[in-house]
Parts: sequence; C-alpha cells; structure tokens
Amino acid sequence: MPYSNSMTVGKYLVKRLEEAGLKHIFGVPGDYVLGFFDLLEASRMKVICTCNELNAGYAADAYARINGVGAVCVTYGVGGFSLFNAAVGAFAERVPLIVISGGPKLSERSHRHLLHHTIGDMNLQYNIYEKITVASTVLLSPEQAPREIDNTIAACLRYKRPVYIEVPVDIITKPCGEPGPFKPDTSIKSDKASLDEAVAETAAILSTAKNPAILAGVEVHRFNIRKELEELINHTGYPFASNLLGKAVLPEKHPQFTGVYNGAIGPESTRRVVEEADVLLSLGSLMTDVNLGIGTARLDISRMVVANSDNVRIKHHIYQHVGLKDFIAGLCSKLPAGKADLGKIDHPSKALKEDFTPVAGQKLTISRFYRRINHFIDKNHVILADAGDSLFCSAELFLPEGVEYIGQAFYLSIGYSLPATLGVELAAPDRRPVLFVGDGAFQMSAQELSTIIRNGLNPIIFLINNDGYTIERVINDGPYNDIKMWKYSMLPQVFGGGWGAEVKTEGELEDALKRAKDNPDSLAFIEVRLDKWDCSSILRNVGKLLGKQNVYR
Repeated sequence: MPYSNSMTVGKYLVKRLEEAGLKHIFGVPGDYVLGFFDLLEASRMKVICTCNELNAGYAADAYARINGVGAVCVTYGVGGFSLFNAAVGAFAERVPLIVISGGPKLSERSHRHLLHHTIGDMNLQYNIYEKITVASTVLLSPEQAPREIDNTIAACLRYKRPVYIEVPVDIITKPCGEPGPFKPDTSIKSDKASLDEAVAETAAILSTAKNPAILAGVEVHRFNIRKELEELINHTGYPFASNLLGKAVLPEKHPQFTGVYNGAIGPESTRRVVEEADVLLSLGSLMTDVNLGIGTARLDISRMVVANSDNVRIKHHIYQHVGLKDFIAGLCSKLPAGKADLGKIDHPSKALKEDFTPVAGQKLTISRFYRRINHFIDKNHVILADAGDSLFCSAELFLPEGVEYIGQAFYLSIGYSLPATLGVELAAPDRRPVLFVGDGAFQMSAQELSTIIRNGLNPIIFLINNDGYTIERVINDGPYNDIKMWKYSMLPQVFGGGWGAEVKTEGELEDALKRAKDNPDSLAFIEVRLDKWDCSSILRNVGKLLGKQNVYR
C-alpha cells in the first residue's frame, strides 16, 4: 500500500466510513476525539451531535436499521461507557453499528500517572467492547491501521452487528497508505454439501405436510433477503406470520399474511396458523421470550425447521455453515408450486374495514386511540414504538406497503425510541416518522427532542401519558412506578420548534391529527392523556405472566 504525504490514519477512516454508505454520523465531542471530529466535519458526512452519548447510540442504531449501517463517535471512558448500553442493544438485535472512540495518546499508555476519563487501565474500554462486538481494534500503528479499519468495517457489514474502533489521539495525523478499492464480501458463505442436505431434508419433510406455514423474522430484513422470501411464499402458497421484532419484514398487504405472532397474547387467528402447522418454517426469527409471547408460545420443535443467518436446525440436529439466503433460494427451487388457501386466512387488513366514527366529547381510551390511528397511517410513514404498551399496541396496527416498523422488541431499552426517531428521519428524509412513546420512556431521553428540532425534522410524536411506568405497574405496582407529571405538550415551545397539543377527547384528537396532516413540514407533538390504569389487554396479560414468572405475588 503506497504512502503519501496527504493520507493519514484519520482521513483513511473517514473515507472508509463514507464508502461503507454513511451520510451521517452521530456523537458527542470530547477532548480525546476533537481532532477526528474536525475530519468528520470536513467530510461528505454530516455530523449530528446529540445531547448525550447513549442517545447518539440509539439514533445511530435506528439509522442503521434503515440505511444498512450506522456510526457513532465519542470520547474515551465517560463517552464510551455512556454509549455502551446502546451498543449492547445493537448487538442483541443484529444491527450493523460502527462504534468509534477516541483514546489516550499511545505515548502515554506506558506512563504510570492517571489520565482523566480513565481508571488507569488503558485496555479496559477495549476489553469490554470486545465482548459485545463482532470485531474490535485499537489502532496502534499507522502501518496496521488501514488493514484493521478495513477488516473491522467489513465484519460489521457482513455479520450485521456492532464493531469497535479505538483511535488514539496521536495516531489520527500519522501518515499511512492510500486506500485501495473497498468492496468487502458481505455474503454468508454456505458449505455446499451442508446446504444441499439441509434443503433436501426440509423438502422431504414438506412433501408430506398438509398444513405448513412460515414464521418470518428480523434477519430477513437485516440480511436483505426480503425478495427471496417473498418468492418462496408466492411459489409455495404457504401462509406466513411475522413476529414483534420482524414486523413489516414483508408487506402486510400480502394475501398470505396472517398477522404478528406473539404466542397466546397475540391474535388467536395468527396463533392457530403458526402453532397448528404440521411443519413450521422459522426463517430468520430470533427465539426470544418476547417474540414467543412471554412463555405462552406452544411450538413443537419436532415439527419445526429453524433457519437463521448461518445455520439450519431441523428437529433436533443442526446444519452449520448454511446461509439463510442460500437456504431460502434452495427451497424455492426444490419445492413444487402450490396455491394459497386464502379461505383459511383471517387477514389483518380487516381492521381497516371497521368503521371508526369519532365521538367529539368522548374521553379517549387506549383501544379507541389505536383504532383511530389504524386509519391515519400513511404509506410515507415509518412507525416507531418504545418498550411497553406502545410496542404491543402498535404491533397490531395494519401497515400499508412500504411502511417500515422499528421497535426494540428484544433488548427493550426504555427510552430508545425518541433518539431512534432522529436517526430514522435522517436515514430516510423522504419519510415521516410516527412515534408512540409512553411518558416514562419519554423522560429517559426527552432532551433529544431538542436535537430533532435543531435539525428541522418533522416527526409526529404521540406521547402516551398515563402517569407513570404502566408496564411496571401491571407486573408489580408500587410508588417506584410514579414519575413527575410534566407539561409535555409545551416542550416544543421550550425547545423552540414545532407545535404541541394535549388531547383528552376523541374530538381533540381529530383536531390534532388534522393539524399534523396539514403541516407536513413541522414537528407535531401530541400528548394523549389517558387514565392511569388504561392499557391494552395484551399488556395486562404480559404483566400477569411476568409477575408469576418472577414471583412478585
């Protein structure tokens, strides 16, 4: 790799970030990373500074879910550790996130004196991030930096999980080799013999199936296998469901779509399709407790084929090194064409056929609110939901084709969704985010509303105000679930942009929805006031289940 007078380690890293597909990078400046921030400001990427590092991570995570990769840049120690929770969530939910941290000078690492933002151990942050990333590196020399940068970013793009790059202050300006072409191989390689055998065995099982079905999960989205899966569904005629983490992975208007599977706490018609299948193809689904209805799922592994990103499990044995994309394509070529039995499908689009007539003076309830919202969602929206009732209720909304859905349905970090809204709109500026967030979750990251306003963005935010942590109340109530009541609808005025409204009746909600629609370029902040114990039946069931499991009562 030839050296030049102009190329430096810092410039090399910036170029690779641009080539990876980043147009924005999130972060918070600090002294160990200020020099690199100067390079970012001079790049083609736009630097989005958030109110704290955790929120920067949430924003970059959601940006990656839409854009295909996201990045966040922070200072050492106080910045890196503040960001950590967001990186763990990205790892859990298979999000390609590049974490960049400044670091103390290489020349100071052997000194015995203590440096600010550290506890004395210069390897601590690297050692911790190494456990929740697929690749981690500290750039220790200009000779190895280009190779380390390339390999680390390639791993992020291939495995769809976070990586960590630590950049010591004094290496940023060191000259290094000029970057060559950057075309990382992001495919998951299949062992041909294992692939052929897995496909053949699955096809043989399906050849005698009378009632097969497909459960589609989030990895279909992460690994860009939507086209192949839809071809398989069209070819076979099998009915399919998604789950919470994989909602909207395929168009919900598809005639063979049966709904979002969530065990016994989800729609009964969807549960029957999934649980009564004599062969269930689980494709790209993560078998988490939330995806499985908090322990209420009744799935018989002896009647399942479970395929994930790089392996296939058939009954009680596993084929390793079988890529999900190759497996789905192989099944499509091996299975005979079939015709869908649409008479057996209770299609979720029926929700749009139910007439909704608002009663002007009637007090709002959670069920009536979401029934109305089902008729409000537009094809240019991206739906976001925070952990809690917002997640469960929004999962039952029927989404028009093209509408993306983002909810942290596995890691469930309360407060994720507001900064995520920032990341979504920057990744898809032609779409309008619609956020559902509870008052408790909102207070976790409320300051990021100012960053949304600062960047001139136009989301529609529904603040579901039922006075505290409702999801915790239904598990085990106590004074620790109470929070301070804020004047939420006044926050746009406080932060200097958009408009806010408090709605308590169906008529007031209609006025607010019309205003949001009539002002498409403005942030709309709609506080929905509900009774303290008003929540969905799903959340009440979840509360009972979690309460029993954790022996709170």
